[in-house]
Amino acid sequence: MARRVDRQHETPATVAIAMSDDIRELILDLPLVDTPDRPEGTIVIRRSEVPEERRREADEFVISNGGMIGEKPIFEVIGGKTPAGGGASETFYAVPIAALVAS
Repeated sequence: MARRVDRQHETPATVAIAMSDDIRELILDLPLVDTPDRPEGTIVIRRSEVPEERRREADEFVISNGGMIGEKPIFEVIGGKTPAGGGASETFYAVPIAALVAS
């Protein structure tokens, strides 16, 4: 459901909250990465899943909420084959679960 914005009462703080809510919803819609070394209390997602035009905003959201952006090699062998869909080194977000719960 679209949120109605009252432009007359917009302040930098209300704009920041709306942007934060918007990027939070985008992140929540992304597929999770199942990794055994996930930092406790976080979810892990591929940065490449975020639309390119929103990555800077997502980066800022993750960092400002105590998350991490990092790279690690992914070589998981399943049944003798390396799964498709992941490069040898990718960038990931580790996002604190608490940051994704709307306050």
